Amino acid sequence: MQMPRARFRWAAVLAGMAVLAPAAPVRAAEPVGAYLLMVTPEHGSVTAVNLWCRPDGGTHHAPSRACDQLESVNGEVRRIGVQQGACTMEYSPVRVSADGRWRGKARHFAGTYPNRCAAVRQTGGILFR
Repeated sequence: MQMPRARFRWAAVLAGMAVLAPAAPVRAAEPVGAYLLMVTPEHGSVTAVNLWCRPDGGTHHAPSRACDQLESVNGEVRRIGVQQGACTMEYSPVRVSADGRWRGKARHFAGTYPNRCAAVRQTGGILFR
């Protein structure tokens, strides 16, 4: 029995797709943590960056360092230690916030500081720089 040409072509295409397709779909690794980090000054423009951890990435300026810091506190920004150093006495209030998830659990942090330098230092020196 002879197979019509059109049916033969479809059989060849389907066989080729079966060979090329992996046995199970490949999924990108889900990040351990994902955050939206915002700095909102009383006067001026809001800045926002995203941060993904493990794999590290996003628009944050130093994702690996920030993720290492978050890893050490189980993703809870409020538990990050203060970075020592001096700041000016300038009064220019700024609010920082971190909203996201760490290992499947929701995480939220917000704080208001007298200036950007104080906000950066009080939150470990990396996240809101």
